[in-house]
Amino acid sequence: MLTIARVMFGASVIALISAVFAISFAAIIYQGALSPFLDRGIGLVLLGAAVISITGAFALSDRALILAPQDIPAVLLAGSAATFVAGSELSGEVLFSTVACLIAVSSVAMGLMGMAVGQLRLAYIARYVPYPVIAGFLAATGLLLLLGGLGVALGDSPAGAGVAGYLTADALFKWVPPLVAALFIAALTRLVPHGLTLPAALAATGAGFYALLWAFGISHEQALSEGLLLSGAADGILLQGLSPAIPLQADWGAILTQTPVILTIIGSCLLGATLNASGLELAFRRDFDISREVKGTGIANVLAGLVGGLPGYHIVAENILANRLGLGGRLPGLSAALGCLAVLLLGANALSGLPIGFFAAVLTFLGVDLLVTWIWEERRRHGPLDHAIVVLIPVVAVAFGFLTAVAVGLVAAAALFIVAYARLSFIRSDSDLATRRSFVERPGSELTILAETGAAARIVELSSFLFFGSAHALRDRIRGIISTPAAKVQWLVLDFGHTTGVDISTLQVLRRLASDFREADIRLVVSGLSEPTHTELRKALAGHDVDYFRGLNDALECVEDTLIARYMSTTGVGQGAAVDDMAEVFSELASQDFIERMELDAGQRLMEFGARSDDIYFLLSGRLSVSLPGRMEESAVVARVRPRAVIGEMAYYSGNPRSADIIATEPSVVLRLDMGRIGVLERENPAAVSGFHKAIAGSMARRLNRTTRLLRDFGA
Repeated sequence: MLTIARVMFGASVIALISAVFAISFAAIIYQGALSPFLDRGIGLVLLGAAVISITGAFALSDRALILAPQDIPAVLLAGSAATFVAGSELSGEVLFSTVACLIAVSSVAMGLMGMAVGQLRLAYIARYVPYPVIAGFLAATGLLLLLGGLGVALGDSPAGAGVAGYLTADALFKWVPPLVAALFIAALTRLVPHGLTLPAALAATGAGFYALLWAFGISHEQALSEGLLLSGAADGILLQGLSPAIPLQADWGAILTQTPVILTIIGSCLLGATLNASGLELAFRRDFDISREVKGTGIANVLAGLVGGLPGYHIVAENILANRLGLGGRLPGLSAALGCLAVLLLGANALSGLPIGFFAAVLTFLGVDLLVTWIWEERRRHGPLDHAIVVLIPVVAVAFGFLTAVAVGLVAAAALFIVAYARLSFIRSDSDLATRRSFVERPGSELTILAETGAAARIVELSSFLFFGSAHALRDRIRGIISTPAAKVQWLVLDFGHTTGVDISTLQVLRRLASDFREADIRLVVSGLSEPTHTELRKALAGHDVDYFRGLNDALECVEDTLIARYMSTTGVGQGAAVDDMAEVFSELASQDFIERMELDAGQRLMEFGARSDDIYFLLSGRLSVSLPGRMEESAVVARVRPRAVIGEMAYYSGNPRSADIIATEPSVVLRLDMGRIGVLERENPAAVSGFHKAIAGSMARRLNRTTRLLRDFGA
């Protein structure tokens, strides 16, 4: 029973507030020369508000949200109406019809654009709004609600009187009770977090305002005249005098002149819908489909425009109040619609006699609640700089406007992001050819050469997006790398394979680095560039001697070959003279008829992935490729094998099937050792077998040592 009473009370409060807001927005537009048409204007706005709320209850992704007319479109349309009046070309029914049709066109135009944006799922852009900006947006909403609530209580009392105007006896009597009531409700709902606390507090607040009037001896008529109670906004029957001929009476040429205003309304409403929906999503701690929210808002605006309603979208205050009052399902939107329809049928005078202080207290409470939540309670979840943005946005909103505040918040959040992103490490790894190798399987003699001379080639893998915030730090880091006293760097390999792009600042810094390398006699090697970056970097480094490779492995293979050839040329050691332990072992085994010589044609398979085999091979001449089978019958080459390299030892010693396909890429000759006969060989020549195992163990140990050092370079 208590739950039913709570829901009925909550629905009644939402209904009353929705009707009052709709009437106030109509009063903004239909004033001055349009005041004779206020009753019809209120009727159209109420009808449109009912339509937009009902539609939202069925079209939004979260059916508990309320769509309602908004103040920004009302203010913009009021300016257009004032323009029509100032022009003195429109008057009477033509003036009313033109304004009514302008409102309808604005709603329909905004609705169509909202439907398109939602259908194309462009509203996802709202997901890129930083958390501190949304939190600041909610805090700013709270501050504006607080000030708006006090403004509702004061009416026009302190206009032009400055601060002193707020401290007169009459003004204090109007704004202090709502503020005290709001603070009391905010404190009580936190101290007693029960579902009935807020409805009971609001009911007591409403009764308290009537008791306050009685205690001060203020009569009903006096309260109406002093602006303490709502008075009838319009006389007569709402919608009386409306006819289907309104579009025919409108001056469509005048409406066309307001195209910039209509476009502004479309933009502000789309922005408001995405921001408000994102803010409510955060406030309610549940996810919405933002694109569907915008599309549903568009549908609702089209239907509301067809009956002359104002443009609208998610209204933060009513949604938060409905949520706090425990209204769920479609009830919030339907309650708002029923409130507008009830006033439409009964007339605006049905609201006469309700205490303005009650509505002021509700708005002020919502403002205090949002401010306490996002400025104070949520501060522990924010870093100091993030919280500074949350606090900054409400201040800017009061001083310069809501949209300006959001823009300032976005700029501040972007600045923090740039600073934080620039501090991230943009160097994925820093190694040299002594530890980092290409995928080429080389003989032990060449590996020894690379271990001795590889420090002359530094390898720097870059990552992330390189931009102006990190460009100069990149230059400093690389200059520090190449100036190491441990060894004279002769090559620098810069790999961009893990970057997502570079900006023009980075290109200019790379150009300066190329000049630095030329002066230091260092060869610059670049790999892993995407097509757009490759084109831009070639232009930036035009005139510099730079080697470009598609991938890092290609670059490393080229530098390895150059290092090995240079070493052999310098030391006078020829390719054939560089005999390693493994070659000697296989040569000795071949002399004892334990080795089978095999000739492979280009494209012939030596090993098959997954096969079981005890054979170990030694590449005597030619070249082999090691590849892994992939999906869609595609294979990925993971290594290349050069002469005097051993193949297949890992499968034998681990007892696992072959881990890759090995195919000859050119006519090749291999020596095959059948490990099934190793027992016979051990009995006949144990020294040869011992030398074989020792050579294999040495090769594996060198690989493990390089891997350990490489992991250290990667920071693992």
